[in-house]
Amino acid sequence: MKKKILIIAGDNLGIANKQIDYKDFAYMKFPVIINDEEFKESEEYTAAYLIERFKKEKVTAHTQALLKGDLIKIVESAKDKYDVIFHVMMGSRMSAATFQMCEQVRKEYADIIPIINIDSGQVVSGVGSVLLRLIELFKTSDDIASITAKMTEITEKTFTYLCLPDLGFLYRGGRIGKARSLMGSILKIIPVVGLIGDETDQGVLPIGKGRTKQAVNKVIIENIKQKMQKYKIEAIKQIVILHMEDNDSPELKDLEAQINKELKFEKLIVGHPRFCEAVHTGPGAWAATFSLK
Repeated sequence: MKKKILIIAGDNLGIANKQIDYKDFAYMKFPVIINDEEFKESEEYTAAYLIERFKKEKVTAHTQALLKGDLIKIVESAKDKYDVIFHVMMGSRMSAATFQMCEQVRKEYADIIPIINIDSGQVVSGVGSVLLRLIELFKTSDDIASITAKMTEITEKTFTYLCLPDLGFLYRGGRIGKARSLMGSILKIIPVVGLIGDETDQGVLPIGKGRTKQAVNKVIIENIKQKMQKYKIEAIKQIVILHMEDNDSPELKDLEAQINKELKFEKLIVGHPRFCEAVHTGPGAWAATFSLK
């Protein structure tokens, strides 16, 4: 690669920093508000820390938009060292304030350094999966126009499925309405919701439900089979799975087993839950992202 390219992302990636095989990478931390006190991810403040508090206390938590000053600090330090900046962001429909701020910064620096904002349309492992696919493209090309075009195709063919025993955390975080959040608790089922790249409405969509964890995993597998058939995909490029509490949990192991049995894929990654993600998923949740392209 001849061009010097910096990647920026938030810390809502569903993967650990050590899983990002790219040296020119900078990330920002989403502020997390717990009972009116601000925290950011650290060795102490992790997904496990917040989930434990959810279990033991009646805490309320929400995230705030990324800070413009944090982004400008990174851009200022990079403008004379790099040719271009790619910024991989969570779905704009999930955090309009963050997306608008990033667009402001892009315009402010338009004559100084090009910044390409990639709207992943995703959260959790979906953002991390899009990021990893971008890094893969850098290994074969530094043509910015072709990479940008390919990333549009990738985001449109990326699908994340979230198994959420308690939809109340999504509701309290402002991601879904109250009626939808009551569905699981009233019917005593596990809802599956998704962020689906090829949908016009790229918010959180209801996908299905099941009374057992194996059943909801089957919902995920059948949905992704339909997508593969629709796009005539024989092998999925990349799959990222994770559990918000324990990647050795029976439900995640079952999902992995179903993936290995039912699907063809090139790469399967076991991700890592982040502090800010636990705000919206709560205890017991697990997720899978499928990047077809």
